Amino acid sequence: MSDNHWPPPAPEGPYGGTPAAVPGTVQAEDYDTGGQGVAYNVTSVNGNANSYRADGVDPDNTADTGGGYNLGWTGAGQWFRYTVDVATAGTYTLGLRVAAPTAVSGALHLSDASGTNLTGAVDLPATGDWQTWSTVTTRVTLPAGRQVLTLDQDTGGWNINYLAFAASSDTTGTAATTLTTPKPSAT
Repeated sequence: MSDNHWPPPAPEGPYGGTPAAVPGTVQAEDYDTGGQGVAYNVTSVNGNANSYRADGVDPDNTADTGGGYNLGWTGAGQWFRYTVDVATAGTYTLGLRVAAPTAVSGALHLSDASGTNLTGAVDLPATGDWQTWSTVTTRVTLPAGRQVLTLDQDTGGWNINYLAFAASSDTTGTAATTLTTPKPSAT
């Protein structure tokens, strides 16, 4: 046998070809392309929104305002990467739209391409159900330009719909987790 070769793995890149804008909203199901070990790391494939992402990793139909999809089946050690384009270097308020039947301590953190933890451990409140949504906020300091951010799942038991980045007047970059009023799930 000669001239046998496998195609190279798909390179990592922004879902849809364009980096998500910061400030702006990054939909959790719009993690980068490139596959397992490149754009994401999951321990099992559970998602049911295969019409949206053919990899079927963890997208789920969401009952959150606006509809669409969320990422579920979270577990310690799993992660998803997002290519973003940050308009201006600075501190941003990061709003994480999450749902969790029970409170989750140290649920997640956001890191940069070198693995530096940008948010510290983020705790999630009990929202009461997998599809009852609330927004948890923290702060993150980012340089300007195109970069890859990783949503690291440190403890499972929650869903995430999106990550919303807004300019912040806080220049310390410290993590300050607060909770906004949960919205009831649509049933």
